[in-house]
Amino acid sequence: MGKQVTQSHMPDTNLILDSINLGKLIKAKRTAMKMKLADCASLCNVGINTLSRIENGNPNSTLGATFSILKGLGIKLSYVESSVNLSDDEWV
Repeated sequence: MGKQVTQSHMPDTNLILDSINLGKLIKAKRTAMKMKLADCASLCNVGINTLSRIENGNPNSTLGATFSILKGLGIKLSYVESSVNLSDDEWV
């Protein structure tokens, strides 16, 4: 019998503001589904190394691969307008 998938914890935040927490969310969803890295990569049509880098929060991963993984795992992004006041020199 092969090695079983150990479930990871969801990020400690409701807002995903960086690649670290996005990676944690993806890994938590994959492991909750008891899916191995190789099986998930195959399902999402990305390489195992790409999936691993994204789960580990690598900020240099491609947006296309990230969206393929999100779609494959059934994770949907949504937009919530922030009530935080930004100064004139900050990007939104």
